[in-house]
Amino acid sequence: MSRPTISEVIAERKANNTAAFITFVPCGFKTKADTVDILLGLQRGGANIIEVGIPYSDPQADGPTIQRAHQVGVDQGITLHDVLATVSEARTKGLTTPVVLMGYYNNILQYGEVKICPDAQKAGVDGFIIVDLPPEEAKTLSDDAAKHGLAYIPLVSPTTTEERMKLIDSVAHGFVYCVSLTGVTGARNELPPNLDAFMAKIRANVKHPLALGFGLSTRQHFVQASALADGVVIGSKIVKIIEDAPDTATRAANVEAFAKSIVNP
Repeated sequence: MSRPTISEVIAERKANNTAAFITFVPCGFKTKADTVDILLGLQRGGANIIEVGIPYSDPQADGPTIQRAHQVGVDQGITLHDVLATVSEARTKGLTTPVVLMGYYNNILQYGEVKICPDAQKAGVDGFIIVDLPPEEAKTLSDDAAKHGLAYIPLVSPTTTEERMKLIDSVAHGFVYCVSLTGVTGARNELPPNLDAFMAKIRANVKHPLALGFGLSTRQHFVQASALADGVVIGSKIVKIIEDAPDTATRAANVEAFAKSIVNP
């Protein structure tokens, strides 16, 4: 079965006057056995792109919910090798949704920057978000990702200058991740104020499609953010749903139901 690319998914959603629904799930949460079923559940629910978190001991950009999930993965000894194996297994079981690995540069460094792109491509990964890799140091990984047909997705925050936005755009492949607020990840009740102006400023300086994340958790957030962005990311809410469910089957069923409530209420 052929797999759509990230760019194709975003273009198809745009043609339907909506944003791509981008989900986040940490690998190995709550157990190593859960992740493949959760990925397939998100696909059944209508997720357009899935970010898979690489467990890391010091996830500075993340709030308490995702920090706990990272720690569970670290405690189980889950490495980037395991993450690639999980994606590969999910592909053999019918996962066609684009998968983006999300993590910190130390994950890549420990694995080997030379090996990661060919190995990720082989496993069925579609791209990377490396939270703490500045654009000045991203060119090697970005170029190697492009060479292997993978997206490299940098981040823009409310404190990013317009000049720096252009630099970030120059290393991007796929889309640019717009961090909606200063602070860490985590579900919030309201979208930040001045989001329209923030996204307009990025649009004026960035040519790639834009995904909006951090703090989004509801259907209403998705609809509001879809008017501003090409992709909308929900992460902490999904992690909490996984955390609260008693077993693998329930976790997969509950994330599927949540995804449906976002894209097809």
